[in-house]
Amino acid sequence: MAKSYIEAIKKQVILIIDQGLTKGLTFNTVYIGGGTPSLIQAELISELLEHLFLQFPTVSPKDMEITIECNPESVTGSWIRKVKKTGINRISLGVQDLSDRGLGLLGRIHTSKEAIDAARIIKDQGLSNLSLDLIYCLPSQDLDWLENTLTRAISLDPAHISAYELTVEPGTRFARKMKRKTLKLPDQDASLALTRLVEGFLHSHGFFQYEISNFSRPDRECKHNINYWTGGQYLGLGCGAVSFINGIRYFNIKDLDTFIKRIERDDCAIEYQEKLDNEARFRETLVMWLRMTSGAKAQVLEERFGIDLFTYYGPLLDRLGEKGVIEADKGSGTLKLTERGRHISNYVLSYLV
Repeated sequence: MAKSYIEAIKKQVILIIDQGLTKGLTFNTVYIGGGTPSLIQAELISELLEHLFLQFPTVSPKDMEITIECNPESVTGSWIRKVKKTGINRISLGVQDLSDRGLGLLGRIHTSKEAIDAARIIKDQGLSNLSLDLIYCLPSQDLDWLENTLTRAISLDPAHISAYELTVEPGTRFARKMKRKTLKLPDQDASLALTRLVEGFLHSHGFFQYEISNFSRPDRECKHNINYWTGGQYLGLGCGAVSFINGIRYFNIKDLDTFIKRIERDDCAIEYQEKLDNEARFRETLVMWLRMTSGAKAQVLEERFGIDLFTYYGPLLDRLGEKGVIEADKGSGTLKLTERGRHISNYVLSYLV
C-alpha cells in the first residue's frame, strides 16, 4: 500500500502542475507528516523527494529545510541513515511525554525509554536538527512531573521543542472519560502554572519562544511552520492534505483508497475548495501571525490586503491594550500579544477574527 500511495502522490504532482495551480511558485521547505511517515521505506521517500525536486522550482535542495515526522517505536539507525541520504535534514519526533505514566494516559504505544533511544539514534546519525513534540496539562500532572519530562527532553540536546497544552476533542477517549467524570484535567490555575514552567524552564536552558507553543535554539526555528503562521502559500499533497494558493484553500480527499482511485482516473483528488474574501483573509492572517512572539507587521499586511491594521481595528486595540493582553506599537508598525495575552490567546484572538 505504501508504494501505491507514493505513486499516487507523484502522479498528483503532475496533475496539479497540469492544472496550473502552482504556476509562479518557488518552494523552500518540504514537510513530510501526517500518519506515521517513519513506517515508509526510505527508498520510497527518496523517490518522492527526487520527483518533487524535478517537478517544482525550488531553492537549492541543500539549502532547503526538509522535515519528516517520526514516531519513536519505528525509528532505527538504518532507516535514519537512509533518509538522511535522501536530503532529509530535520526530524520531528513525536515524544509526547517522557514518563510511562503519561504515555499510557495518552494511549501511545512507545515507552519513555524507546523515545529516549530514538532521539539518541537520530543524533548519533548526525541529524542535529531534531525537534521534540511534547504534550502537557495531562490528567493529574503536577509541576514535578512536567519538570522531570522537560529535564529529560533537554538532556537529548534537541534543536527545537514544540510543547502543546492538551486539548480534549469531542468523540475522543478523553472526552468520554470527562463526561463520565472519570478523568480530571488540571484546572485553569494549574494549567497556567504548568505553562509558565514550560516557558521559564526552556528559556533558562537557552531556548527562544518564537511562537505560543514552539521553542528553538538560535536559528533553528521551523521555517515551514513560520510560512504557515505568517499567511504564506503552501501546497499539500496526499490524502487529507490542505493547500493554500492564491487566496484559495484546497482540501484533498481524506479516505486513502478513494484518494488513490481518483488519482488513477487522472483526477487530482481535490474534494472541495474555499475562497475567503479579502477582508476575511486579512483577519485570518493576522490571527495566525499573532501566535508568533515577534508579532504581526502592519506594513506587510497592508501591502498584501490594502488594509491598515491600526485603522481597521481602531478602538478595539486600545481596549485590548488597556487589559494588558496586546501591545500595539504604531511607530514600528507591530502588533503582538503580551505574555498575559499569550496565556489566554484563544480568548484574545477571538476578538480579532
